[in-house]
Parts: sequence; C-alpha cells; structure tokens
Amino acid sequence: MTKIAEQCGRDEPFDIYAYFKRFTMDTIWSCGFGLDTDMQNNVNDPYLLHSQQFFLPDKIRQSIFVLNRLIEELSKVWVSIFLSLGIIRYWLRRYIPVTKWLINENPATWVMKQANEMIEKRKQIGHTHRTDLLQLMLDSISDEDFIRVRFAFRLLSILSSWVVS
Repeated sequence: MTKIAEQCGRDEPFDIYAYFKRFTMDTIWSCGFGLDTDMQNNVNDPYLLHSQQFFLPDKIRQSIFVLNRLIEELSKVWVSIFLSLGIIRYWLRRYIPVTKWLINENPATWVMKQANEMIEKRKQIGHTHRTDLLQLMLDSISDEDFIRVRFAFRLLSILSSWVVS
C-alpha cells in the first residue's frame, strides 16, 4: 500500500493494475501459506513471476482449445496430446539437464512443488504461531485423512500440471 501512496503523492497518472496484481498475489501467498514476500518492492520475486505466468495465455493451450472447438469428436485426442506434451516437457527437464535452460518449467508445476515443500516443512516443525490457511488445514486433518487426501492431491496435481503445461 505504501507504493500506491507514493505514486498518488507524485500527482502523476500511473497504472494501478500492476500494483493490485502484486498486492493480490502477496496476500494469497501470505494468507494461504504464511509466506512473507515483498512483492510490492521486489517485482522479480519468483512466487510473483510464476503466479503471473500461470495465468498468461500460451499458444499450445490456445491451439488445443481451437482444435477442440472445431472437432469436438476428437476432444479426448486433443486432451491426450496436451497432457503428453506436458509429460514430455517435465521428463526432458528432469532427465536431460541442458534442457533446463531451453525449456521453461511449467508454472503450475513450480507452484505445486512450492506448496508441497511448505506442507512438508509445516508437518516437520509442527504448529506455528502464525495462523494461516495451511496451518488451519493441517491442524484439522488426521493421519488417515491425510493419506487419503494426499493421494487425491497428488493425482490432481499431476493432472493439472499436464493440463496447464
């Protein structure tokens, strides 16, 4: 909010959309995971960059969407192609190190990895004094529930990373 106040104090027009995007993502990461980022001052924050990339249109997704609308009978084929491209992208980055500089990581996969790491850290350190959504969910779940939900979450994360990539 201080950045917006600074801009208002200059009495010059400015694009408030960029500030609102950063403020929104800062709030989501802070309230959801208890992560203290300073996205208003650090426009190169990796959490901000990957979150923004997640919502950017990409050509592959748009092409598959157009093909799906034109030939709906082959929708399963188009989705399979799209998922396969995501899998290929993941395996190339994972097993051929030089491709990490050539192929960008899927933003959805990056966000999921960060979320999984935060969940694992919270489970290891136990209850924190900060109350955020992640802490509330971890406090309310039993071990049996966690095992069942964890399997569903992994399946969902795999499917969503394929669909989004």
